[in-house]
Amino acid sequence: MEVQVTLAAEDKSDGLVSLTEWLRAERALQGRVRLQRQAPLQGELGGTFELISVVVGSGGVVTALVTSLQAWLNSRRTEQKIAVSVGDRSVEIVRNGSSPVAEAELLRLVKEVLDEQ
Repeated sequence: MEVQVTLAAEDKSDGLVSLTEWLRAERALQGRVRLQRQAPLQGELGGTFELISVVVGSGGVVTALVTSLQAWLNSRRTEQKIAVSVGDRSVEIVRNGSSPVAEAELLRLVKEVLDEQ
């Protein structure tokens, strides 16, 4: 199953690169994380980064993904908004700079999206 992670931010491309590197550093996610570009607009040489694709299968990989997302979000100083999607189901997580994201709540939301597939 493929999980897509998108980021809503002014510096979306930089944020996606940062998050991709963070996820790839997680042993359980190595080889499962791919950064995807959108098609270039007319006159552009290459498209910008659009989303992160993570292949998940077992529950351990999902837990590793959620743990890494939570740690990355909590390491950011500015507001971050990410969406985790599987097919047509999606959950959005917003973290402002001062309140941490609770891992248990994030895990519940992501598993809810995955279980409905």
